[in-house]
Amino acid sequence: MRNLGVLLLMVFIAPLAQAKEGMWLPFLLEQMNEKDMRSMGMKIKARDIYDINEGSLKDAIVIFGSGCTAEVISEKGLILTNHHCGYGTVQGLSSVEHNYLTQGFWAKNHQEELPCPGLTVTFIVRIDDVTEQVKQGIQESMEDSIQSKLIQANITQLEKQKKAETGYDVLIKSFFSDNEYYCFIMEKFTDIRLVGFPPNGIGKFGGDTDNWAWPRHTGDFGVFRIYANKENKPAVYSAENVPFKPRRSFAINIEGIEENDFTWVYGFPGRTTEYLSSAGVREVMETTDPIRIAYREKRLAIMKDAMSKDEKTFIQYASKQASIANYWKKWKGELLGLTKNNAIEKKKQEEAQFMQWVNNDANRIAQYGQLLSNLEDCYSKQQQAVAKNEHYNEGVWACELLKKASLLRDIHDALDTLSDWGLTEKYVKDLSAFYKQINKTTDYAFGKELLTDALNAMYPNDHLNVENLLDALFQKSILSSEENLKRLLAIKDKSIIKSEIEKDIAYKTFIYFDTDQKNNLTQLRESQQKITGLYKKYIKALREFKEGKQFYPDANSTLRVTYGNIQGVEAQDGMLYHWQTTLDGAIAKNNPNVTEFKIPQKLIDLFHTKDFGDYSIEKENGEKTVPLAFLATNHTTGGNSGSPVINARGELIGTNFDRIWEGTMSDVMYDINLCRNITLDIRYTLFIIEKFGEARWLIDEMNIVK
Repeated sequence: MRNLGVLLLMVFIAPLAQAKEGMWLPFLLEQMNEKDMRSMGMKIKARDIYDINEGSLKDAIVIFGSGCTAEVISEKGLILTNHHCGYGTVQGLSSVEHNYLTQGFWAKNHQEELPCPGLTVTFIVRIDDVTEQVKQGIQESMEDSIQSKLIQANITQLEKQKKAETGYDVLIKSFFSDNEYYCFIMEKFTDIRLVGFPPNGIGKFGGDTDNWAWPRHTGDFGVFRIYANKENKPAVYSAENVPFKPRRSFAINIEGIEENDFTWVYGFPGRTTEYLSSAGVREVMETTDPIRIAYREKRLAIMKDAMSKDEKTFIQYASKQASIANYWKKWKGELLGLTKNNAIEKKKQEEAQFMQWVNNDANRIAQYGQLLSNLEDCYSKQQQAVAKNEHYNEGVWACELLKKASLLRDIHDALDTLSDWGLTEKYVKDLSAFYKQINKTTDYAFGKELLTDALNAMYPNDHLNVENLLDALFQKSILSSEENLKRLLAIKDKSIIKSEIEKDIAYKTFIYFDTDQKNNLTQLRESQQKITGLYKKYIKALREFKEGKQFYPDANSTLRVTYGNIQGVEAQDGMLYHWQTTLDGAIAKNNPNVTEFKIPQKLIDLFHTKDFGDYSIEKENGEKTVPLAFLATNHTTGGNSGSPVINARGELIGTNFDRIWEGTMSDVMYDINLCRNITLDIRYTLFIIEKFGEARWLIDEMNIVK
């Protein structure tokens, strides 16, 4: 009877948990979302999330590098993000002698923290609606190309004005396909240092096999620190710099979580296309995704073989492999989900309802009657150009040495204006740095396999001998060694250097392919400009058609809030995903013979001794373990990697790092029953920092609450 009571209680409680589509602008939450969020369980106010006058949680969120999110977790500028977000940076700091990817890194004090050249973090100071200023002088009767030029001129002028007024960096971006414009005032810090980074056996546990998958047992986190000058302002690296003092940092809650708890995500989602027409969805499903998947599958196979044979090659390609594999598997899942959900047909059904509304009014017929047919026509005409561009990006330029021939073009073009001959040394340094990041044998294999496929697809009747081209490129070109480039630049006769470059096989091949792709892109941009103009009208029409519905803009790497509940999912027929995983599951997956699933012995020992500190939970059998990851219904995408996952009281409970494979189609079509983001439980993060990394000093500077 007791079990029956629990079951009945779950039946009545479960419907209260809601999945919520949308990536919402934080400065509009008060008028658009606060009531809804509070009805779902939120305990704080919208102004606690975004406020330009008082410190709010937006002041604890940063753009990490160029494509991830991080959050401030101490009053000393400590930031938390994903392991995979910091992977490229840590690769650059690693060597065979100090391989921080496989060994991990834990600073014992501030002095041991490692500077990260090139890494930046960016705060959002405030967001302003500048639609009226950007559209100044625009008339609907103007051609799209004229409107576009005038808008860009207005944006350029306004950005300069705002930068002069505020002293901060300024970026104005388009929303709702050029229907609205918002200005982002930003502060960028450039002295960022590595503090803590778990080894691959924790931070990359499961590798490509578990990527985009559930159940998940990846300790996907890294810890960095922001440094500033003594006035707490951005400054280039200096030993005199001090830890940054933020306006706001997150309290960290280790009390515990339950299914159906309210949760929300704050971050910088990269790109979604939720308002695509059926023709646009068809392009994704039948052209772009299949081409990308096929090339990356072959590239990854070559990488895997090369990386397994040599540690230096492993370090060279670790970050590249992770990035390539990440999107390869994502696109496979996206294609699977769109196919399974009959996405094209669903879009057509929505479009039929829209056209019925249009056809009920003469004015709407005049404005919107041809929108969908024109979109269909544009997508049809650009199909070959879209495919060709993908063949170039994924196939031709997979050979990195061929792509690097852009260096010869740069030298050739710079010779006429070069006044200081000593500057030529930078080109040699550039090539030297390039060779540290590639293995020639592996790069040759990319060219042999992928370049051949690309040329056969684009020029099926030409029967080009790719191996002869590659042999010349890798053995005879100026770029085939640093010494060749040094000898050329030592001539110091500009006309001879130009002549030698113009005869070079790498230069000639690069110029041919680059020119051909640019010509193709010119054609493609003309088509896409027309499509953009049509979507501007289409989204405007959709908002009229569904008056009263709250619309959110597609993700475009700007600050957003998404919210939902902790919740499992029926991923496929007969397959139920529980909402939580634990360290037990990671230990069960451990396989010392498979690199992806090889757990460090120290973590195994901690598991067996049950040395979990304050971060354990009790299982049904009374034994203790550490919670590792959990599922929630938050609508996330790329760029949300590293985003804080926050509870109803505004406290940090985890870091977002992935989605389930079955729901990756949410970038194109959100499925309320299938969309789940994957979060690393903050208790696992703290357990690894304190017990595995032996970095209790970091725990002591955090604000941890129960």
